[in-house]
Amino acid sequence: MRTALGYAILLTTVLIALIRNPRFAVFGMVACDTIRPGDEFIEFGMETVRFSITYYAVALGLLLIFYKRYRITSDRFHWAIFFLFMSVVNSVLHAPCFGPGLVQIDNYYKMLLQYYLICAFMRNDAHLRELYWAISTASVVVALRFVYGKFHLNERNFEGATGDRNEMAMTMVMTVPFLFMLGLTSKRHYMRLFAWFWIIPLALTVLFSLSRGGMLGLGAVGGYLLYRLHHKRWLVVVGVMVALVGLANLPTEVTARFMTIGRASQNDASAMGRLNAWAAARNMAKERPLWGMGSGNFLVRFQQYAPVPTDIHVAHSSFYQLLGEQGLVGLGIWLYLVAMCWLVASWCEMRMERIHKHEWNEPRYMLVAVKASWIGYVLCGAFLSQEDMDFFYHLLAITSRYTVFVGEYEKIYYQERAALMAEQRLTLPEPLNERLTNPLFGQAG
Repeated sequence: MRTALGYAILLTTVLIALIRNPRFAVFGMVACDTIRPGDEFIEFGMETVRFSITYYAVALGLLLIFYKRYRITSDRFHWAIFFLFMSVVNSVLHAPCFGPGLVQIDNYYKMLLQYYLICAFMRNDAHLRELYWAISTASVVVALRFVYGKFHLNERNFEGATGDRNEMAMTMVMTVPFLFMLGLTSKRHYMRLFAWFWIIPLALTVLFSLSRGGMLGLGAVGGYLLYRLHHKRWLVVVGVMVALVGLANLPTEVTARFMTIGRASQNDASAMGRLNAWAAARNMAKERPLWGMGSGNFLVRFQQYAPVPTDIHVAHSSFYQLLGEQGLVGLGIWLYLVAMCWLVASWCEMRMERIHKHEWNEPRYMLVAVKASWIGYVLCGAFLSQEDMDFFYHLLAITSRYTVFVGEYEKIYYQERAALMAEQRLTLPEPLNERLTNPLFGQAG
């Protein structure tokens, strides 16, 4: 079934990319990374990559064919992501086992390529909106499969396309803000209801996956959205009522799992395994601070560094996973990207607020969605090893695009303001004169 779905996505991607616009190849690539069609090589413990290789080949081919139409810009994220990839390669060269490291090089290369292709193909707000729909639709497909298996087949072992329920829940949490804002900014009522309806299977997937990190992330993302949109009183009332009704009707298995969060570190095997893995990561970094044990090699010599050698456990934390595998260098670059994603998105939002006189418009709503999704990534990532998650680098690419778009908006705004003041025979303030005459002001990229 998943293989057939993969071929369907591939065929649709190629046809739409050729008929309409090459940028649609990026959307198929995003869907592939979320749904991950294909079988699994049990003997190697890794997925087949034939679909992903085809998607990337199509996207790269279109980029080379239409290279005069698209260009890759440069900003504060581009070089950091490239250096992170080089840090992965360097750590693998110093790793005791090259095989797992090769898989990680492939993962980070795909992440790097996705980031650059999104920056090259997404040229305006409408293109980004199409990307939001591609991301959301792919997540909804996985959520619908989970809900169907849970409630119709009484299935309990489906853990998403990646085979990990925590990662599946994390993806759903990060997708909720985009679907919500797509509905809020839609001009058609049926599209608004359509977008908001699909939030239901996403929320059910998070709750019934029994991922405690996902539950916390969903609550934090929902709370942040309500806080930022407090100017829409009807939305706050509806959100509070839905939360109260939902909490009152949660199944016993969900509430029992959620109540174990506070005491998990004392009596939960999974939580104690995390603490043991975090200690191992610190010991790895002490011995090899520059490049760590090597990307993908966290479990290779885990027993030599863990306080409890028999409790072999992945880090289940992006912070500690990077610390143990790539050392302080890789961790520092990743922390820079995490911090700059929030800071740059906030900076762009402040500039949009100033241009539009504190009024809300679609780009500002979408920047709030990026920040809400960022909260889900950071909170869930504190308890899950997802430092190489493609979704996070989609957020970076979207934020990078908005730095260009906001610069263009500001240029138009100040040009119109200058023309109006000239008509009224007013003298421009000195700082504004300097900014208007600066040849670098508002330059894309």
